[in-house]
Amino acid sequence: MTRLLNQLSRNGDDPGTRFKGGIQVMAGISLLGIAAVCFIACSAASDVWNASFRVIWILLTSLGLLLLAGLSRLPQQMTVRRTFLLVSMVVAQLLIMTGICTLKGVIPGFNLEGQVLLWLPYALAPTVLAVMIGRRLGAFTALCCTIFGVAMFPCGTDAAVILNYSAVSFVTGTVCALVSGRVHKREQILRAGFVASTITFASVYLLLSLDAAGSGASIALRGFNGGFNVGGFATELAVTVGVNFVLAALVGGMMPALERLFNISTPITWLEWADMNHPLLRKLQIVAPGTFHHSLVVQRLSEAGAEAIGADVTRAGVCGLYHDIGKITNPQYFAENIADQNNTPHADLTPEASARIITGHVTEGVELAQSHGLNNRIVNVIREHHGISTAYFFYRKALDLYEEEKAKFEEGLIDTCPEEVDKTIFTYKGPIPQTRECGIVSMADAVESATRSLQHPTEDDIRNMINGIFKGRILDGHLQDCSLTLGEIEKLKESFFATIRTMHHNRIAYPKPKVDDATTAVIELRKGEDKQDS
Repeated sequence: MTRLLNQLSRNGDDPGTRFKGGIQVMAGISLLGIAAVCFIACSAASDVWNASFRVIWILLTSLGLLLLAGLSRLPQQMTVRRTFLLVSMVVAQLLIMTGICTLKGVIPGFNLEGQVLLWLPYALAPTVLAVMIGRRLGAFTALCCTIFGVAMFPCGTDAAVILNYSAVSFVTGTVCALVSGRVHKREQILRAGFVASTITFASVYLLLSLDAAGSGASIALRGFNGGFNVGGFATELAVTVGVNFVLAALVGGMMPALERLFNISTPITWLEWADMNHPLLRKLQIVAPGTFHHSLVVQRLSEAGAEAIGADVTRAGVCGLYHDIGKITNPQYFAENIADQNNTPHADLTPEASARIITGHVTEGVELAQSHGLNNRIVNVIREHHGISTAYFFYRKALDLYEEEKAKFEEGLIDTCPEEVDKTIFTYKGPIPQTRECGIVSMADAVESATRSLQHPTEDDIRNMINGIFKGRILDGHLQDCSLTLGEIEKLKESFFATIRTMHHNRIAYPKPKVDDATTAVIELRKGEDKQDS
C-alpha cells in the first residue's frame, strides 16, 4: 500500500505540486469511495426500490458536495494521499455506524429511537482530517458523513431519528473539527473527545425532549429507559463519554500509523522533528558545529520571516534547521567548520573537486533526510534551497586558473591548450524553490551566510546587504516559482533586517573597576615580597 501511494504522489502532503495524471487518480478514488458508500447503504435496504432510492440519494448529494467543494476551493488543497485519506475515513465511519445500527435486537433494550444517537462515532472522520490536514477539510468531512449517514439507517427507522441524527452529526463533527485543527500535543485530541461527548449528549437530550414535548408526552423520553431517572441519566452520560473518549484514544493511537501510511505530517510530528535529540541533529552538532550554529540562525530567520508573511512558522523553522544536513558527510570542507581559513583543505583540491563537494551536500542531504523518514517538504527544501545557483568562489577560481594556463599556452610555455571551464560542474542541480517555505529558507540561508562576513556592521550595512541579496535572487529568477509576492518579499526583508540587527548588536564597553589606595598598597607589598623570595 505504501509503495503504491509513493508512486501515486511523490510530494505527500504538499498540494503545490502533483504528478501528471494526479487529478484523474483523485477522481477515480472518489468514485470508488462513492461506490463503497452505495454498497454499504444497499446492505441496509429491504428491497430493490429502497436500495435504488438510497443510491439516488448518495449520487445526488455527491454532486452537491462536489459543487460545494469547488466553490470553497477545496480541490486546490487536495492530493492523491489526502483524497484517499478522506474517502477511507468517511467509509470507515459509515461502516461503524452501520454496525452499531445492527445492534438492535442483539443488545437487550437497545433501540433506534434514542440510544443509537449516543453511540454513533460522529467525530471520528472529522477529527482525523482536521488534525492531519486542517479545519476546513475536517468540517467538510463532517458534512459528508452527515449526508451519507442518512442512507445508512435500517428500513423502518423513524424520520425524526434521522433528522435528529443529521443535526447532531453535523454540529458535533464540525465543532470537533474546529477544536482539533492544528493540535500541537497528542493529549489535545482527548479534548475533542470531551467536546464530542458534551455536544452529543446535550444535543440528543434536547432533541428528544423537544420531540417528547411536541408529541404531548410527559417528561418520559424515548431512548432513556422510558422515563427520566438519575440512574438512567448517569448511565447514558457514561456511555456517551466512554464512546467518544475511546474514539479520541483510537484517533491518537492511529495517528502515527496514518501519518506514515499517507505521508501526511501533523504539527505534532513537525515539533518532534525540531527536537535537538533527533539523530541527524545530534550528529550535526558533533561533527559540524559551525554548520549547526548556522542552521540555528537560519531557523530563527525562517520562523520570523514566516510569521511576518503568514506562512507556517513551524514548518519553515524545521526546514531551516535541516536544510544543510548534507554537510554531515564532509564537514571539514565547509567554511563555517574551518577554524583557520588560511589552512583550508581546498588548497589541495582542484576547483572542480571542491565544487563537487560543496554542491554535493544537497544530494547527500536529500538521501539522509529520506533515509530518516523526514517529510517530503523538508526533503524538497534541502533539494531546492540553492536552486540552480553557482558555487561562484570556485567557479571564479577555475576561470582564473584557465586564464593563467591559456596565457602560458599562448606564450609557448606549455604544449597543451587548457579545456574551457564547464560551468555545469559548479552549478547546483535545482530546481528553484517551489513553495513559500522553501523560498523563505533559501533567502534566510543566503542572508545569514552573507551578513556573517560583516565586521562591526552598521544598520545601513545590514540593510544594504539584505537588499542586494534579494535583488540578485529576484533578477536571477530564483523566487519566481515559490508564490512569494513582492509585498511578502518586502516583509521578509524587514523581518530579516530586524533579526540580524539584534544578532549583531554592540555590547557596552564596561569600565575597569577602580582600585582604592589600600588595595594598591597591598598589591605593592605582595610584589615586594615576591621579589625578595626570588
